Amino acid sequence: MAIQYPFTSYACPCSDLTSPPPSTVNRRTSFHPSAIQLDEDQTFNPHSPRANHALYPLDHLLYCDECDALRCPRCWTEEVLYWYCPMCLFEVPSSAVKGDGNRCSRSCYTCPSCTSQLAVTQITGRKEDGDATADRDTYILQCPYCDWSSLEIDLQFDRPTKITEQISRLRKARTTAEQEKAAPDAKPLLHEDAFANLTTFYKEQLSDTTDPQNPYSNSPYSSPANLARIMSLYGGLPYNALKKSKEKPQPMREALQPSEGLRTYTDADSDANIIQQMQTLGWDRTTSAHQRNSAPTNDDARFTDQLWPAAAPLCTRRGKRCKACRQFLTRPEGKVGSMKYRIRLLAVNHIPRLSIRPFLPQQQTTGAPTTNPAFHLRAEELPTPELLQPYQTKQYILTVRNPLFESVHISLATPATTPGKVASRVTILCPTFTVGPAGELWDDALASTSNSSTTSGDGGRSAAMASLTGSMAESSMADRQPEAGKIWTKTRNSTSVVMEIVPGSVGVGTTRIVSGAEEHDDTGGAGEDEDVLEVPVYVRAEWEVEVKLGESTGKRKFDADPGAPLRKELGYWVVLSVGRIAS
Repeated sequence: MAIQYPFTSYACPCSDLTSPPPSTVNRRTSFHPSAIQLDEDQTFNPHSPRANHALYPLDHLLYCDECDALRCPRCWTEEVLYWYCPMCLFEVPSSAVKGDGNRCSRSCYTCPSCTSQLAVTQITGRKEDGDATADRDTYILQCPYCDWSSLEIDLQFDRPTKITEQISRLRKARTTAEQEKAAPDAKPLLHEDAFANLTTFYKEQLSDTTDPQNPYSNSPYSSPANLARIMSLYGGLPYNALKKSKEKPQPMREALQPSEGLRTYTDADSDANIIQQMQTLGWDRTTSAHQRNSAPTNDDARFTDQLWPAAAPLCTRRGKRCKACRQFLTRPEGKVGSMKYRIRLLAVNHIPRLSIRPFLPQQQTTGAPTTNPAFHLRAEELPTPELLQPYQTKQYILTVRNPLFESVHISLATPATTPGKVASRVTILCPTFTVGPAGELWDDALASTSNSSTTSGDGGRSAAMASLTGSMAESSMADRQPEAGKIWTKTRNSTSVVMEIVPGSVGVGTTRIVSGAEEHDDTGGAGEDEDVLEVPVYVRAEWEVEVKLGESTGKRKFDADPGAPLRKELGYWVVLSVGRIAS
């Protein structure tokens, strides 16, 4: 789907893209931009090749209240809190996972055909007991989705519990029977016996190739240094003469007989039989790569009648920690099956949010409805974004919403010309303002409904929808004009200002809207996405919070003077993607 302009992206402070370009002296020597202290005076370049790895939507970021900074996926580490089975919802200890693997050891199995959960189904059969006949209940695994059952592989169980033990016993018996059928004269060698034979064989090889143990190990003169000192005193021989030449160790041989643990690969089915079976059964009866990789027991299965039920893989609940302070950013509840979080620090709930939309005065005079993408049900209904014409001034409404319960003082800073090969002029008419505290979602709608019901006879529902969509505010401001130093609209927790943008030209060799001192040496044409008008904006938010006795806020703990407010500051870069410039 095509990108819908305009939209907003947020830069994580872990990126070093806000560093200034190196000077001529620094270019001649070893220089790395990450060594420079980041500051708000250093402009973020959204057209940098690494900018795609530093910009995120706001709902993809977390917030650390100890560091007072945004956190992206590169700034946190995941920690496994516990393992559980998604079918029976039983928690599995970590020690059991290390010993038994990440599979459920209960009666939880998935279908080898469609990976759905298998259900234990009871079937009734007849059993001959001498002259009398008696009913015998057997159990099978059946898939309620694709109707696969364990009868297709001739697998039945005596009881509905301990399915894992029964499958292991039946598979071991079937493997032994196949080996006896393939080689009736050879005695089958189990894995445990083969491992024991190999262990004995290699121990004998190690004892033969290594030096024998010193028989005088318990003697006080067993040390080579003591023997050398005694022989030099009484025998007159130097220490170098007592050194024995080390013989080269003999190489260890491999196992050559089945009694030593040798087990060779014997293909039970020849290639001709496999090809003939594939021609008979068809392509639908052969296994896919996903089916063979579903479980270790199915790695050598060629046809669907050779697939065994796979034990359900375990799932994990993970918490996210900040790499700097090791604090939990998100931590789910310890109860299996609960979707609630004990700790969940989302950035959308802790920092002011910016949004941009075109300033369309013709809609205010004609009464045409605004095209808000949030009110479109289908993607094909979204309007096609228009290309920006070079050197034509366009005005936009920049809205700042405050999710905090305190009033926030906002300061916006943007470069006079956007970075990149296509330079455009940007002017924010009111860069400093105050945004009110947040409250309940429907407070503004109810307040506007009560006000509109006293002034006009229109219904309260239409007035509430007009307040939410913003059509009421725009219709009441049809005669207003943007002015420098004044805000455009203001609600309880949002403030809108006007921003003027003059797009540059994309053509090769065109004159840019910069002075001679600010002009850069760009001789080449526009590269990939250079025609996208992206405006970097540095946002500084300042607010005061009330600190209670013993409450921890940030990196400090306040045990005294609870009435004094704490002043907090937060700065971050925001990139406003306005649209594409016409060439």
